Amino acid sequence: MKIKKFTKPKIIAASVAIAVIIPLLSFTKDDDDDFELIKNLEIFHTLMRDIRVMYVEETSSGELIKTAIDKMLETLDPYTVYYPESLVEDVRMMNTGEYAGIGTNFDTIRGQYVISSVYKDSPADKAGLVIGDIILKINDKDLAGKSYDELDLILKGEPGTPVNLQYQHDGAKKTLTLKRAMIDIPDIPYYGEIAPKIGYINLSGFTQDCGKQFKDAFVDLKNKHQIDKLIIDLRYNPGGLLVEAVNIVNLFVNKGEAIVEMKGRVQEWNNVFHADNAPLDTEIPIVVLVNGNSASAAEIVSGALQDLDRAVIVGEKTYGKGLVQTTKKLVFNSTMKVTTAKYYIPSGRCIQKLDYGHKDSTGKATKIQESQLRTFKTKNGRPVKDAGGIMPDILVNSDTMAYILENLIDNNIIFDFATQYRKKNASVKSPEEYEVTDSEIAELKAFAGDRLYKYKTMVDEDIEDLASDLASEYSNATITANLNALKKQVEAEKQKEFERNKPQIRTALGSEIIRRYYYDEGMIRYSLKNDQFIEKAIEVLNNSILYRKTLSGK
Repeated sequence: MKIKKFTKPKIIAASVAIAVIIPLLSFTKDDDDDFELIKNLEIFHTLMRDIRVMYVEETSSGELIKTAIDKMLETLDPYTVYYPESLVEDVRMMNTGEYAGIGTNFDTIRGQYVISSVYKDSPADKAGLVIGDIILKINDKDLAGKSYDELDLILKGEPGTPVNLQYQHDGAKKTLTLKRAMIDIPDIPYYGEIAPKIGYINLSGFTQDCGKQFKDAFVDLKNKHQIDKLIIDLRYNPGGLLVEAVNIVNLFVNKGEAIVEMKGRVQEWNNVFHADNAPLDTEIPIVVLVNGNSASAAEIVSGALQDLDRAVIVGEKTYGKGLVQTTKKLVFNSTMKVTTAKYYIPSGRCIQKLDYGHKDSTGKATKIQESQLRTFKTKNGRPVKDAGGIMPDILVNSDTMAYILENLIDNNIIFDFATQYRKKNASVKSPEEYEVTDSEIAELKAFAGDRLYKYKTMVDEDIEDLASDLASEYSNATITANLNALKKQVEAEKQKEFERNKPQIRTALGSEIIRRYYYDEGMIRYSLKNDQFIEKAIEVLNNSILYRKTLSGK
């Protein structure tokens, strides 16, 4: 039996690495902590050496160390993340909204990778790839068993480099060669005039230069449509660069106004961000739309505009992320995104919901309780709370998705129907004009067939639990007959769910169909027609008394 050994140079190199690290630890506050760090680095080094020599199977040092780093960072918070050199495109996309690839997203459907979206004018779009096409091979590599991350890694690369695809389109296998290009995912997928003199800007992220994009969109709305009111849609916006949030708020508040403050453990990194530039418009009435998926920089914009009484916030309570991350380059082209501070909006509050410094017995961060929330004041003296997110000035609750619609989406019935629809129909009306007809709804129902009602509601689960309990406690024919009768009654009610929830189903189907023709922008334009959040925003903006009263708190 041969035992793999380290060569002398490798051992010396590893020892030198430890020796180089030790002097760099002098900045730490506690000598005992320095010793613990040095000791455990040495333990880790010897452990890795012995695993590589002694373990029964061949190991990959890179994979083992990546796993160790990931697990270590998981004990801190979900936002402190290590990116090896292989994920350099992910880092670029995170910061700039750009990456080099072919311009598609994928879902796993029936064990195969299916294109779920195509970016307009991307290499994939120009080559004729469409939503619903199945990717079979990339560069002659079979995708069976490969994870989404592996697929993503294969498709991304240097601009101009080729990618060979084998795919299935409308049942036929095809091949093509694409050249990777820079894919720019816009932070503003759509803006326009959605009611007389009311502008609308949908902001989906906060990557580099999104503040300039927002400014250009706002100026265009004022020049082309002479808007005198504005809706900023931050729903489902996960955040991004803090400085871009500051730049957007700066457009609507007086120069010199404090917008957000960063406070961390390293004093020299603490900073207060002010409105450094002259504003564009400090008078135009603004409504900001938010929901439970509005986070981070989206909460800075909505929270700062609320604290400065510059906009009415409409929607649902936001996510509650009050932490700031800094991207730090490491050796060998690797990168770390690390939480370095908390941010505080103008009233002085931090809206962080979870306390990662204090975890429960299971290792989960503790949630700050309602009774622990503190009250702060907006510029006009309105009371606002801190931890837990931004509470809207006017609440609008999203409709709960019906079980039957969940089934139609989760089992890809609507997706598959829209794919077939696109093959049969070369074009449809514009997103503003298009409506799903009753006959198309009937076609969807027929297309679903036996799959339509194959889902469980909470009532179904309760009945199953009851049947199990009864079977273990009693053996009674009358009870069994009554239970079976109840099951039939529930099933009969379930058969009415399609008719009851036609409006929800119609909207979801229309959205999926429109995406096949007008991309993500068209989907947004279509969805605005039946949006209760938009309806409420327009109502608030068109009622000047309600708008002023909301901001004054009187």
